[in-house]
Amino acid sequence: MVRSKKNQMHPRNVLRSPPDYTKLAIKYKDFRNVCSLELTGKVTVNFRQERTLRELTKVLLKEYFQLDVDFAPGSLVPTLALRLNYILWLEDLLGARKVNSKVRGIDIGCGSSCIYSLLAAKKNKWEMLALESKPQNIEYARENVKRNQLDGLIQVYAQPDKTDIFKTYFDTAIDEQDYCFCLCNPPFFDSNSANPMGGASRNPERRPAPNNARTGSAEELSCAGGEVQFVQCIIEESEIYKERISIFTSMLGVKANVPKILVILKERGIEHVATTEFHQGHTTRWAIAWSYQQFA
Repeated sequence: MVRSKKNQMHPRNVLRSPPDYTKLAIKYKDFRNVCSLELTGKVTVNFRQERTLRELTKVLLKEYFQLDVDFAPGSLVPTLALRLNYILWLEDLLGARKVNSKVRGIDIGCGSSCIYSLLAAKKNKWEMLALESKPQNIEYARENVKRNQLDGLIQVYAQPDKTDIFKTYFDTAIDEQDYCFCLCNPPFFDSNSANPMGGASRNPERRPAPNNARTGSAEELSCAGGEVQFVQCIIEESEIYKERISIFTSMLGVKANVPKILVILKERGIEHVATTEFHQGHTTRWAIAWSYQQFA
């Protein structure tokens, strides 16, 4: 039996206490329309339906952070608990460094929701540079920023070269600012494999199928070499821009990829490394951070 890991969420995560779906359904009509009402009067949510996941994320962002967010059709629908865990971990990393000045961060591949940048700006007043290459996602991300009146804190940059992480921006933009961190939720699957998104990433005898429906375009979910290759690209560019960005971080979807990234960092002589786990519901994700300076 796989136990829920809600109690292992970051201690400051507001979703450690499960949302009251009944109250949310009463308060928000669009969410009510995707819920089911049991004979007992309890409201239930079907996480295997993409439309339901979209409305749930929208309503949680409104309820807890007063953020009005929309998603491009067919794009990735982010789960709020996981994204909050990541933001809170960044708070901890910056706190260990006693960063008291204005915090600036880079969101690598912000997607149509631009959720990390929106949360960082709304919750912490951090200034965010959101990088995105897909035109439809850029359009939605900019509209989400504008709708929530966060234009003064968030810049959505149209990344013209998908092979670069930071290089195109730093080489072409008039930007002499330094950044405290970068964050990333890299494409999970390897587009070079025979069946990129059809293969199982888990052992079905040890772990059940995921509860949530899979969302996201092929571009958002896969890339050549998968998440290991993507993070390796960040590592390579981090050596170039180590004076511009203090802490480099990325999420990982597969536990077995954590030691692979650690080996790459060790081979490049990067000594200051930190790892963590993000627990939410029945799902676990991993994250890694590296710096060319002491973390604390």
